[in-house]
Amino acid sequence: MTDIQLLRNRVFILIFIGLLLIAARAEPCSTFLLKKNGILLVGHNLDERAHVPGLVIINKRGIAKTSVSWASLISGKPDSTPPLTWKSKYASITFNAFGRDFPDDGINEKGLFIGEMTLQESRFPDNPALPRIFMSLWMQYVLDSFDDIDQVIESASRLTIDGWGWHFFTADSSGRAAAIEFLDGRVVVNQGENMPVPVLCNSQYEEELGNLSLYQSFGGNKPVSMDKQETPRFVQAAWMLENFSPDKKEPVDYAFEILSQLERGGTQWSLVCDLKKQRVWFRSAASPKIKEICLKAFNPECTEPVKFVDIHSDLEGDVSKDMDDYSYTANRSFCEKAMKALLKISPLFEKVVAMQGGTMDGLLERIATFPEKAICQHP
Repeated sequence: MTDIQLLRNRVFILIFIGLLLIAARAEPCSTFLLKKNGILLVGHNLDERAHVPGLVIINKRGIAKTSVSWASLISGKPDSTPPLTWKSKYASITFNAFGRDFPDDGINEKGLFIGEMTLQESRFPDNPALPRIFMSLWMQYVLDSFDDIDQVIESASRLTIDGWGWHFFTADSSGRAAAIEFLDGRVVVNQGENMPVPVLCNSQYEEELGNLSLYQSFGGNKPVSMDKQETPRFVQAAWMLENFSPDKKEPVDYAFEILSQLERGGTQWSLVCDLKKQRVWFRSAASPKIKEICLKAFNPECTEPVKFVDIHSDLEGDVSKDMDDYSYTANRSFCEKAMKALLKISPLFEKVVAMQGGTMDGLLERIATFPEKAICQHP
């Protein structure tokens, strides 16, 4: 079989995996930037049809890491291109659905945020000359390495990112935001004047913006109804951002009100991140009490243990002192829960892994042990 045939087979299988995961996944995930009078809050809902295990992790500076692709995690075969290596420059708080180093979203000590949402038509560029990296690990690399959205955008074209159908919302402490999408094998970015409404849901940004123009207050005649779930979430979020008054509503409370408005019955967790203070507030369907963590409360250096807490823990208020030290045993136990949840969401996933020459036990082992290869290189 030629190299081109092998590449086509790999791409086909990865697309097939993505279609299975997307087909099983509910899609009302939402992210926005609440920006007014110096306030910079990012809000995010993660939605799914079934329970999603989650960890909140304090990641440290000074840890040397090496990239791995989703294809390699599945098959156990090494990537054909030289890997990306880096040392974490910044500490971060991440919300992880696959264990340590595989976040769903997060914020670093410079106030940079990145998070994902499903976009069915996503297709990542495939450049065999560039290092390959699993899209979730790419988000950790972003938080480890960068302090503004320009660097995030540049890295999206400098690497071959793989996985399934996601697009990304990123924002920084200067108040800038960007939507990063991968369409027809191209990196498509909306920012600045091309992103007048800092919201991202589960459609292409330009399509959402075009639809918004049909509604009152945004150039059209359709009324914006907050009582009907048929009203697009992008429209509801845009209206609530436009009508925010810091004098009338406490900003964090208002951000959670927006997240509640955008729920469509499958929200597994919600979070609010303060980009200026590097503080996060979060709640989950299993534990609706609001918890909070401030990144500045932790020693950022890798000489101190990585910390974590279950996002669904029955806690309330500041949970910084309730966080445990990271261990391989704890991470593996969590990854086992994550794999079980994945199979419940997508029962055919195990067959797809077998098509790629892998096993679920092997995938579990590679995901759970990946952080063990990281090395603290404190100066």
